[in-house]
Amino acid sequence: MDTITGDLFEFCAITTAAREAVNRTTGGTDAEDLLKAGWKLAFADKSYKCMRDIIRFQVSVRDQAGEEQVLVVKLKQNDPNKKPARKNPKPYYTYGVDREDGSQRPYQRLWDFAYVSDNAYKQLMDLALPEPWSFTDRDGGHEILSWYLNGTFLHLLDEEKIRYGQDAQGKFAVFCTGLVNRNFEDIYCFCEPNSKAKAEWIVKSFCTKGSGNAGKRLVRALGTDMPQRAVYYRTLTDVVYDGSFELVPDFEHLMLRWNRVEPSALRVLFAGSAEAAPLIDEAERESDPKKRQELLEPLKGIVDGDERLRRSLWRALSDACELAQTRARYMFSSAIPSWNPKRSKGGEVFFCLPLSLVDADRVDAVLVARRIEVQRDGAPYCYYEGETIYSLQMAYEHARTLQRVDGLMGWIESAFPSVAAKGSITPAGGDSAFSSTIAPSMTPRLGNDDEQDDPSSRLARLAPEDPAMGTYVVRPGDVIGVARRSSDPAPDIVLPSIRTFKYVSQRHGTFTCAGGTWSYEQHDVNGTKVRHLDGSVQKLTKGSKTELASGDELSFAESAWMKFMV
Repeated sequence: MDTITGDLFEFCAITTAAREAVNRTTGGTDAEDLLKAGWKLAFADKSYKCMRDIIRFQVSVRDQAGEEQVLVVKLKQNDPNKKPARKNPKPYYTYGVDREDGSQRPYQRLWDFAYVSDNAYKQLMDLALPEPWSFTDRDGGHEILSWYLNGTFLHLLDEEKIRYGQDAQGKFAVFCTGLVNRNFEDIYCFCEPNSKAKAEWIVKSFCTKGSGNAGKRLVRALGTDMPQRAVYYRTLTDVVYDGSFELVPDFEHLMLRWNRVEPSALRVLFAGSAEAAPLIDEAERESDPKKRQELLEPLKGIVDGDERLRRSLWRALSDACELAQTRARYMFSSAIPSWNPKRSKGGEVFFCLPLSLVDADRVDAVLVARRIEVQRDGAPYCYYEGETIYSLQMAYEHARTLQRVDGLMGWIESAFPSVAAKGSITPAGGDSAFSSTIAPSMTPRLGNDDEQDDPSSRLARLAPEDPAMGTYVVRPGDVIGVARRSSDPAPDIVLPSIRTFKYVSQRHGTFTCAGGTWSYEQHDVNGTKVRHLDGSVQKLTKGSKTELASGDELSFAESAWMKFMV
């Protein structure tokens, strides 16, 4: 503490975030002057408070309406054992600026409140019902668990469900993790005062009621009044997507988030872009999701500089959003409720909608949709705002805060099909397909033709004229169509419900392969045209059948031509 003086700038670096927080409140640009004056007054009358490496003091300012507001400024001491983030850092820096009106939390993250060691995370993973807690297969991986525990803690702070107590062994803080053990007993996070300066508390143990030293201490101190679980919603309408509401995507913002799309889809979407190709190559080799996004960040500039590419991407994004909304109307569970703890108190539920930007049966990214309620003509009006794009990993983390994800039968589970014995979960990347319970009998995943000896079991492809739509896999016996009615058997190859395939029936026709020769048989009254390699066009009627050669083109019910390839 010998380093602090009455001049704030002598010992404390003012961060950009602190300046912006003050200027947002006042509507001015004199944040540094206000902070300096506030500290000088607090230092003079010794009204500031110190807690280990944090100094708190208050600053009185006037907001844009002229009303007086009190801001709580936190200064944090730089860790002398860590490499400084800036050249010639000062001993302290502005750590946060919060209003005193209760809209801010006393802690912004769990690790500001309590230090959680790797051993503590491992204890929790061993104690809780098994589920994947990592996107990698490295020992000790717990990034999903860390995200979950942080989101749970922040909401418990908002609900004032962190319990504090004291017994013969000393003080403690405890909260309910929302997880259960194999006997479905609640698991609690038990904290004791931290003797080091990293955080006020340290996670000493994860325990159940009455088990182990921590569990016994809780029973003796709290009895039946144990900490309660977090409550994220009050009614089912909060977590069930209403497909009758309009979905309004913010396309200008969505077009800035291509770095969150799976690289396998980007390879198709950015085909022909010499600038994008090396970025995508490098991203595909990177296993860390955050580093992958950083590598793909320059895609924004590439899109802005190529108007033709921009129009193509806009169309692919628009069709994907339309398809996501159609799927949500067909089965609301495809819109997965998720939780955003937000920086200020409250948090909110939003929905993750799968975006198929290349193939209808593959998830390439996730649309974040928030329910908005406004007054229109004197009556409430609700719609969903498609505000941003999340990567598959981001969607999984946010969805897990609200509920278990690995037990869901749907696109988010099939996007992460490889769950290792150690509890890690590996993204499927380009092969993430829809589960048949969400979009019934969607196109099977690609196989390796060269490894299949039987020519009748080989795969074929259907490629639309628009390369942004990707290709569809065809197996012998597959039925093609558009999923329209849940009461009828679903097609194997599901075309999107967009303008191009507007009049295609649900079970339009069947592909067969015998002795290496492919054929197509028409089911319904809607005709199918086949344009053979010699240029002749054959129109099929109900029940008619024709042989197909690689390179022939098909048009289903006046749809765009699709090339058949073996």
